[in-house]
Amino acid sequence: MTKEEVRLDWNKALSKMDEEPIAGIIGWGFYLQDLLVLGDLHEHGLHRERIHDLLEDCNFHPENRLLYDGKYEEFREFVFKECLH
Repeated sequence: MTKEEVRLDWNKALSKMDEEPIAGIIGWGFYLQDLLVLGDLHEHGLHRERIHDLLEDCNFHPENRLLYDGKYEEFREFVFKECLH
């Protein structure tokens, strides 16, 4: 997959995470929209372990912890604060 393909369909990309090194493909970082989509997928119970692994691989530890604890509103607030500064 390309970086663009990953960002267009995170659900599909995470489904293939065992086959493709997503962290490397996206350059070890996320856009605001990426994090919001990952948070939504996690909140809906999709790919939770893979999302945790990806966030850890990319050193997004505070974001990962908030998702792990199920603090979705705090996650969104943190992401907006960090991405907009």
